[in-house]
Amino acid sequence: MMVRQVDELYLPTSASVRQRFRFAAAAAGDAESVDHERQDREAMMLGNKIRAPTSPSPQRRQAASEKLRLCCLSTLLLTLLYVAIDRLSLSTSDVVVASVKTSSTQYAYEVYPKRITQLDPSDNFSFVHISKCAGSTWIRLFNSILKLSICPEQENGPELSVFYQRTKHCKDADYTLISLRSPRHHVWSQFTMCKYSAWGVNITRDYKDFPRSGAESEDDEADFDTWLDHFVSMGNETNNHYNCYHPANFQTRALTSSNHWVHSGIGGFNPNMTLAKKTYEDLDFVALVEFVHESQCMLYYRLGNKAPSVVTSYLNKACHCKPENHQGNGNGTVHVQYHNGGKRSRLRDLPLATLSKVATFTSADSIIYVNALKHFMNEMAWLESDDALGRRVVCDDALEKWERELAYLDGGSFSVIQLYRDAALKP
Repeated sequence: MMVRQVDELYLPTSASVRQRFRFAAAAAGDAESVDHERQDREAMMLGNKIRAPTSPSPQRRQAASEKLRLCCLSTLLLTLLYVAIDRLSLSTSDVVVASVKTSSTQYAYEVYPKRITQLDPSDNFSFVHISKCAGSTWIRLFNSILKLSICPEQENGPELSVFYQRTKHCKDADYTLISLRSPRHHVWSQFTMCKYSAWGVNITRDYKDFPRSGAESEDDEADFDTWLDHFVSMGNETNNHYNCYHPANFQTRALTSSNHWVHSGIGGFNPNMTLAKKTYEDLDFVALVEFVHESQCMLYYRLGNKAPSVVTSYLNKACHCKPENHQGNGNGTVHVQYHNGGKRSRLRDLPLATLSKVATFTSADSIIYVNALKHFMNEMAWLESDDALGRRVVCDDALEKWERELAYLDGGSFSVIQLYRDAALKP
């Protein structure tokens, strides 16, 4: 129990004013009456009889009256003091509680401070373009909408590792940004890019065994499984990736590799997870492909009022859950697409044997992505709090869209809806 000291008197902070009055009277009361009470108790314990007190003299009555007056005055002063302390305690408690709420909010959110601080649009930005993680879309957005000084400037490359980009290619950048993706969907996107895009068809033309049996949905399923089998049969070898992408923990390789690019599978089978997590934590902004709109809202808010006016317009018209204004999403955003083949809204319907092969290649990526998704929801909870926009940004339709598609994570028990609730609906 908390106790507070006032003039050598210890009282519980929860004591009522009446209790404090009684304690104060005992402390400031007549010492003689206290002595009489002690004597009475001692006599009762000894079985003795106490004589009736004699009538006090006028002088003693006057002294007792004066003592009583002083006692009452002391008690009154102490009572007033405790009332004042109560009010001060309330006020202090409010500050402490507010402080605790702020600090507990930050603790509950588990937000890295650099992920919610303001970004200066006049500074230099570096965007690490991991293949098939919406990198081209983000770079076009930085160039055409936000007018940022972005490195690299090209939408279609170069696609470098974080280490190489920071130490060599974009070493003067003030901020490092990245976009991550659900590993299962990332691997599928790598395959369809190699199979259908003009770049992919050209770069794999010398590999006659690259699976291209047709353009129907069932063809894509069969070709995807064959493509995965090619890498399964290679074991830890990384030489033959059809000159395109090797799917082994591609995103983790981008976070850990010291090579300039990571298209081959080098380092993908036993990546340094400590380094991967450290690199991830040190990034200034992490977008997620599955929540690209919400990621954009976060970035736009952090760019502040120095950013182009389209940023404020987008925040006001699109970053909320009011359906009547969602038509405003077109202004302030872009989308880059390299091919139309192999588009598929649900990967969970692929054969279990195929999905199992994907899982073997993405064990590290899944750990990184789940960690990123948890932090992302915490960051969005901050964005939705009164400390930022003060309204919902992650809407039910977005959560429902990905609930079943992302359920494969964490051993098949993952719930993105519950993750959001845990972050946003705090007591």
